[in-house]
Amino acid sequence: MIGYKCENCNYESINNTTFCPKCGKRNLIEIKVEDEGEVYSYTTIHFGPLEFAEYEPYQVVLVKLTERLKVTGFSTDLVDIGQKVKLKEIKNNALIFEVA
Repeated sequence: MIGYKCENCNYESINNTTFCPKCGKRNLIEIKVEDEGEVYSYTTIHFGPLEFAEYEPYQVVLVKLTERLKVTGFSTDLVDIGQKVKLKEIKNNALIFEVA
């Protein structure tokens, strides 16, 4: 996966922006981000939006990919905090993780 890092303040994101949202500088560089991470937090959705009804119940997960970078995605696998997960696919701009 491709990520972006500010050379000024080390802020990391998977979103390519013109300015760093933390310090406002323009010096963002492209970095390689591993597709595997650790579940930092999660919640189980039993009745979600109609476009995700086929996946119910599912977990909305906050995944720690690096020391500074956490991303939100979802998983149809049951997860727990600290568990290793990997990116399965990106569908409709949603990050879909599965247990590693």
